[in-house]
Parts: sequence; structure tokens; C-alpha cells
Amino acid sequence: MAYADLRAFIDRLEAEGELVRITTPVSPHLEITEITDRVSKGPAAQNKALLFENVEGSAMPVLINAYGSARRMALALGVDDLEDLRRDLGRLIDPRLPQGPRAMAGRGMDFLGALRSIGLGPKRVRQGKAPCQEVIITDDPSLDLLPIPTCWPEDGGPYITLPQVITRDPVTGARNVGMYRLQKYDSRTLGMHWQRHKGGAEHEREARAVQKDRIPCAIALGGDPAQMWCGSAPLPPNIDEYLLAGWLRGQPVPFVKCITQDIEAPANAEIVIEGYVDPNEHRMEGPFGDHTGFYTPPDLFPVFHVTAITHKRGAIYPTTVVGKPPMEDYWMGKATERLFLPLMQLFQGEIADVNMPAEGVFHNLVIVGLKPRFPGHAQKVMYGLWGLGLMMLSKGFVVVDADVNVHDLDAVAAAVLNNVDWRRDVTIVDGPVDQLDHAAIRDSYGGKIGVDATRKPDRAPVEIAPLPAEAITAAVGEGWHSPRAGVVLVAVDKAQRPVREVFDAIWDAAPGVNIVALDSFVDVQNVSDAAWRALGNVDWRRDIAIRGGPIDHFAGDDGPRGQIGIDATTKTADDGHPRGWPVEIAMSEDVRRRVDEKWPQVGV
Repeated sequence: MAYADLRAFIDRLEAEGELVRITTPVSPHLEITEITDRVSKGPAAQNKALLFENVEGSAMPVLINAYGSARRMALALGVDDLEDLRRDLGRLIDPRLPQGPRAMAGRGMDFLGALRSIGLGPKRVRQGKAPCQEVIITDDPSLDLLPIPTCWPEDGGPYITLPQVITRDPVTGARNVGMYRLQKYDSRTLGMHWQRHKGGAEHEREARAVQKDRIPCAIALGGDPAQMWCGSAPLPPNIDEYLLAGWLRGQPVPFVKCITQDIEAPANAEIVIEGYVDPNEHRMEGPFGDHTGFYTPPDLFPVFHVTAITHKRGAIYPTTVVGKPPMEDYWMGKATERLFLPLMQLFQGEIADVNMPAEGVFHNLVIVGLKPRFPGHAQKVMYGLWGLGLMMLSKGFVVVDADVNVHDLDAVAAAVLNNVDWRRDVTIVDGPVDQLDHAAIRDSYGGKIGVDATRKPDRAPVEIAPLPAEAITAAVGEGWHSPRAGVVLVAVDKAQRPVREVFDAIWDAAPGVNIVALDSFVDVQNVSDAAWRALGNVDWRRDIAIRGGPIDHFAGDDGPRGQIGIDATTKTADDGHPRGWPVEIAMSEDVRRRVDEKWPQVGV
């Protein structure tokens, strides 16, 4: 069932016990982030949506963490459980013919419901009569009206982080909706961070090609939570994201013509920022504390010029904050994972399930369940997914048997340790990676890995021997930890000892072990943090060593199985990394102290 607007969703969250109203004065400069980060990473009972009703410097309340749990994400998209998304879409696009009159009638009703939800044509509200245009500001519209948070201490400025950025293809007129962060430069301009792989960037390239000097644009904030989320959905080019939102909410998204730009915006939005992007004008945008857990370095991006701001009376400002996982964006990505699984299965029906764990920040790791039918089946699936839309940016795949629960990371780890010979079961490729991937040797291009962790008919599972702890300590000191048999996490001071020398020392002491090398300042006891670093800090072409010889898919069984050493340390030019290394996100101590003082009044 559709929500009329953001306020209806807030009412539902409050009724479900999923919302906390915070009345104590809070600054949008870092304090909202610190409070939200504690809530996101704290106990499940504490993890609530937060409505800050007394934001310093603004009359607008701020809503954050509204999508920050499986329950709230399901409520936002109108389902009881996120798994319902997979079932509903899977039933709709099932290519098999229904058997029998009852099944045929059911399929027909499914299609009829889908057609009604997306509408036979756009639902329009007369200009000036839409809720989002109750207040219209065209005379000196100022972004200072909005309580735009500054998320992290080293950010380049305040950032709009939960927008629906609406543009149309300058040639075809096809609409694109993207969730692109926007840096506030001043009261009238924003930095438009649409990455090169996204639809908005394609519109920019098309505009330059046809020599168009302005791209009309609307930035919508708020509305039905399904349409707010849909800007993050990785749909194929020229597929309108609001059609997906209509299907999710059960009725079409209502639109209204903008006041100063030839483009439409959702009529039920809380706020609409109207303006244009000049495809030939670029400014440095950033740094920004990103979902990778690091600051994205400054780079050139287009400039958005504000021509009008419209909003509801008593508008509520929705936002989010990203950083080291887990945070709210993990659950937004989890909804994408469940919803798009049937589409993956439509092209590759042998896929049983997928999981994108929080430590992989969406694009660094995808775990795939498969019932292999022939040699190389896992590789077939890897290559197929690397060729499927934005799955091309996935940096790592681990393929396990279908009877392994891909959401049980212990079960997946056991499958990897028991079934993988790192000489034979690894596929290394070079290709596109996310523009935010700081470890890639080149901007947006680097080494990627596929691991076949399925059981092999011609091989018995590995028998993992107990670790010789005293021998490892003698080789590398006390700075190591084994989260499970067969794996060693080791903190390395590269100024004192090269990583590859540490690998050799451990392998001499424990020949059958797999190793992850981390920086000396890392707590190797924190396995989740180590996994996040191992997945994010690695170019899979450059940063691995295989014990037992080079990768050889036809290697025989006449020697020990290959082990892997993963260098997940910070890289410099000495490591073959010419691009520089980003700064890790951390909140400043003075902000922590201020929030500590306010915490008893926050009411979480």
C-alpha cells in the first residue's frame, strides 16, 4: 500500500515503535552524524529512525536512519519481509507458462496489478497545486533554508545525501532518477557527484555531444519512501526508476511540472530544488566520507545551479549518513539485492541465492549459491554476472554450493577453507570497478577475483590442521589472530618488514594456512573490521601471493594445495600504487564529547 508522503511513513514508523523523536537541540554540523552512527552500530533495540525536531539554524526537522533496519526497509517498500520482494517480482517475471486455469488467472491478476501500479500514463497535479509547491521561492532561492548536515570532519562541506536527482536524456527524453550526493558550495550552487557509470553522467555526455549548454534538473527530497529509495536502484539504462516505485507502492507516482525548469518532480515530495547543470562547467567536489569507510578525494564534477526551491508547509528534511559499515545504506542495498535476485535468475537460472555482506560495501563482495552441473560452471556464472549491468563493478565473487546458506558467513568461510585450492579455483580478471574503489591501480579499473568454493568431485575437502601458535608467534610476534582454523590475520609494520617476507615466515611455520596482512594499527581481533579492510584495500591482480606456485587451473594433486596471502595494508607508490591513498573516516574527539554530554537527553 502506498504512503501518501513521507509524513505517512513517519506515522507508520512511530506506530510500529521504530521512531524516536529527539527534541534536544542538535547541530547539523557533525552532531547528527555522531548520534546516528552510534544508533546504527549499537544494539538492535536501540537502532531506530531518528526525527531531530530541534535542529540548530533551521526550522525544518531532520529525518535520518528511516531505512536503517530490515524491518524499516520492509515497511518502506510495503512488504512484511524483504524476502517478499524477491517472491513478488519472481512471480511476476517467471518465464514458465502457468499450468491450469487457476494459475493462469493468478498470473493475469499479477500483470493487471502491475499495470495499474505503474499507470497507463503519468499522474499529474496542476502546477502550483501540488503539496510540494505549497511554498514557492523563485526570488533569490537559498539553500541556507535547508538543514543540510555536514557528515564527517574532513568533508568538503554540507552534503545532500538522500536525493532523487531527476534529469531527462537530452536526445531521447527518457527520465533518469539517481541518488547522487550533492555538495553545498554556497547558497545557490551544488556539486553534482554523478559517477561515470551512472545515468546522470550519461545525460551529461549526451548534452555535450549535441552541444546543449543546460540540463534541466530537479532534486526531490521526501515523498513516498519507495520513490525515495528507487533512485538507488541499479536499473538498466532508459528504464524509468519511478515505474519501479509505482509497482512497489501499488499506484503511480504523482508528478507536477516544476516552476522554473522544463521537468517534472514528484508532487508529494517535501522539498524540490529546481535548477540546471551546465555540462561544460566543472568544479572540485569533495572530499566526502563515503560508504567505503574512507574519504573520497576531491575530483571534478558538474555544478548544479539553483533556480527555485519549493516545499510543503512545515517541510521535513530527509537525509542519511554513510561511513564504515554497518549503516543505513546497508539495508537500502539489501533491499536491492533481494529485489534484483529474480532478474539475475532470469538470465542465469542456476543461481540459487546471493548475498552482499555489509563488509563488502555492495561492490567488493558478492556471495553466490549455485548447484554446479559441469566443470567451470562457477566461472560461467562469474563471467555472466560481471556482464550484467552494474554488477560489472563487483570486485569479488565467491561461489558456493546451493546447499550452503550464503547469508551464513561462517558456513561460507567453511566452504572456502574446505573446498578451495588457491592455485586452481581462482579467476583473476581486469575490468571496471566502482569509481570509489581506492585500491584499484587505475581510476575505475583494476583487478577482480572470482573464487570457486563449490565442492569438487575429484577432490576431498581439506583437512585443516591445528595452528602451531608458538611457531607463528616466534615468526611474527604477538600481533596476529586466528578467527578460525586455517586463517591468520596479522598486523604488519611495513617500515620494519615487507609483507611478502611476513607471508613466507608464517608459511614456513604453518604451511597450510591462509593469511590476511593488515596495517600495524589495526585490531586483528576485530574480524568484521579486518574483513572490510581485506575486501576494500586490495587490487586482486596486485595484492595477493599464492603459496604452492602460480595460479594454474590444471595443476595436479601431487603437491600441497595452494594457500593465499592477501596484502590488505595501506598502499603507496612503493607498493605499485600510483594514485595516493584516502584518509579513513573518524569522528573528531570534540564532537564525541559534545554528544556524550547530550546523550542522556537524546532519548534513544
